[in-house]
Amino acid sequence: MPSRRAEELIALLDNIEVSDYKGDSSSHGDRVLIAEAARRLLARLETPFERAWRLSWINGNVHAAIQIILDLGIWEGWYSSKRREISVLELHALAREPCDLNLLRRLLRLLTVEHVIQELGEDRYGATAFSDALGQKEESVAQTILSGTHHGLDSSRNLPRFLSRTGYAEPLDPKNTSYMDLTPDRLGMFERCRADSGCQASFIGFMRGLAAYKLDWTEIYDTKILMRDFDAYGEEALLVDIGGAHAVDLERLLRRYPDLPSGKLILQDTPDVIAMATVSEKIQVMGCDFFTPQPVKGARAYFMHAILHDWDDADASRILNNVAAAMTKEYSKLLLYESVLVSKGATMYQTVADVSIMHLISAAERTEGRWRELLQAAGFRVCKIWCHPSSLESVIEAELI
Repeated sequence: MPSRRAEELIALLDNIEVSDYKGDSSSHGDRVLIAEAARRLLARLETPFERAWRLSWINGNVHAAIQIILDLGIWEGWYSSKRREISVLELHALAREPCDLNLLRRLLRLLTVEHVIQELGEDRYGATAFSDALGQKEESVAQTILSGTHHGLDSSRNLPRFLSRTGYAEPLDPKNTSYMDLTPDRLGMFERCRADSGCQASFIGFMRGLAAYKLDWTEIYDTKILMRDFDAYGEEALLVDIGGAHAVDLERLLRRYPDLPSGKLILQDTPDVIAMATVSEKIQVMGCDFFTPQPVKGARAYFMHAILHDWDDADASRILNNVAAAMTKEYSKLLLYESVLVSKGATMYQTVADVSIMHLISAAERTEGRWRELLQAAGFRVCKIWCHPSSLESVIEAELI
């Protein structure tokens, strides 16, 4: 039996609900801070062995179980049935492929312990917000699981072998990555996405979910700056979202200015990515490779969200030079919504993103100093780096020198 003190603490923790922290950006920020405090608590409470066990065995087994049930179509079938409670036999009947009943039972048993689903009785289970999200196969949660299977997990597991082979040099050559070891023909991540529609869809789905999770960039940057000198009924575009994929950032700007005429917001990405985008009819979509000349001239702003961090300074400069050539001096703005890495007190997002792009594409997140050097070399001056206490990233505002 737990002690009275333990019972009080357990009751306090069990009464915390995500619904208590929904609303404005400050509520989101509070929820993130509390979740971080919970991670610190777990780090203090776990023994070193428990932590090693969780990192090395538990997390991988849970992901595998979720993926197997996703492959069988059971999450999707359960969600579509709209049933909140269900038996193992009924779940088994939802499988799209033959599946041993006891195999399914063993996987579900693990997922109840990890609170992916609820255990309501012997062989009876309850849905959760997470299992509901897994049942929406084309949406970001299920696609994030798939993106881990397609991209992140094997690449990160290969990183120790890759670094051992390269003498533990910092991976900065995009032509030699840990990820390339995953396929016989050594495809890079972006090349593999272009070659495999499933890999492309899972990566874009994960990026869409990550963009929705991040703070709305229009709450960080004062968009009134853009509107002051902009003629909504003139010929120029207001904002070009370069490599914008899913148009989340354009949709957020459109919500602030719903009366904008059609065509003032432009989404650019490669044709295969554009084909997957579903956007407001007011947003113009345009197939475009950012390594080629920017076709939209004289826009009020050119926006890139987590694009340049994927590329080394040489390739990032090529992208910036194409944008600079299209800009109007003393009018056009460059807005980069990017991680600005700090030397002390970096966040979970910053550090995970930094190591992820290390093994996926041999890239690195940049500090403020490196951002300023990169932009100055490409002919830009930084006007301001806009930050928000609840944001994972900053908006770098720049103009032509």
